[in-house]
Amino acid sequence: MSASKGGGNAAPSFELEPLGAYSLEESARFIGAWHEAPSDGSSTTGHLHLAFLTDEGWKAAGVCLTQPEPARVLGTVYGDADVDRVKHQVARILSLDVDGRDWPAVGMRDRVIARLQQMFPGFRPVNWSNAYEAAAWSLISTRISMRQGQDVNNRMSRELGHEVDVHGHRLWVFPEPSRLLELKAFKGLFGRKVEYLNLLAGSALAGALDTDMLRALSREEALNRLQQLKGIGEFGSQLVRLRALSAVDELPTNEPRLAGAIREAYGLATEPDLDKLEELAESWRPYRMWVCVCLRRTVTGGAGMMHSRATG
Repeated sequence: MSASKGGGNAAPSFELEPLGAYSLEESARFIGAWHEAPSDGSSTTGHLHLAFLTDEGWKAAGVCLTQPEPARVLGTVYGDADVDRVKHQVARILSLDVDGRDWPAVGMRDRVIARLQQMFPGFRPVNWSNAYEAAAWSLISTRISMRQGQDVNNRMSRELGHEVDVHGHRLWVFPEPSRLLELKAFKGLFGRKVEYLNLLAGSALAGALDTDMLRALSREEALNRLQQLKGIGEFGSQLVRLRALSAVDELPTNEPRLAGAIREAYGLATEPDLDKLEELAESWRPYRMWVCVCLRRTVTGGAGMMHSRATG
């Protein structure tokens, strides 16, 4: 992997080298099936444009990604965020920091997974851009439909967030914690949601939602810390753990539609309980979460698990 500051007025750039098969086009489909950053205009064919808050400093960053050949993904950074930091974050978002060379072997052991790999060639889960945004989404989307949650999230990004121009494609990122800390009310947020978002913002500013820090913890410790956040229960903590911290070989225990997808894929008479799930999943190692996301995509028109999204 390499990064370059570029010369003259050239935008800074970096390069990622996937270990194992990878398709940028498949990542774009994954994002498009659920939720892209609110934007005006469209990206160029063959490009994937992302917009997000950086892990450090909460700066708005835009990235144009291309894949000129299977083993090379090129990124151009827009905004004033540090290119090496953006590169690190993009690798995590696209699961390109994971060695995927043993992924085909899972399909060789399990015919169901082999079919999924054919359906989604070069697939890797696209993760949320950071734990802060995933936790905020969990609070925003509670007790409303996904479409309603998307509308609130988009309006917050446009009205309270920042705009990034990726060579003519304007995208908006979710507001940084300092903006949420000052929030008094917002259309579509009811009950204690504003209060919980204020508290979440304070925790983020204090470093409690540092994505790499949480990712380094054990599963139990990470979930325990996340559940201490007001309004983040078992479902929300799993959302952050599995879909923002890029847990590769873990199983969700509170994903409503996964059991139905497994029953249909494996031709089971009933939906599997946790014991049956763990039994089936033994052959999925060391990519159990990747398999779960693939299975979940089969019942959501291509979208990922737990209302996942990658861009702001």
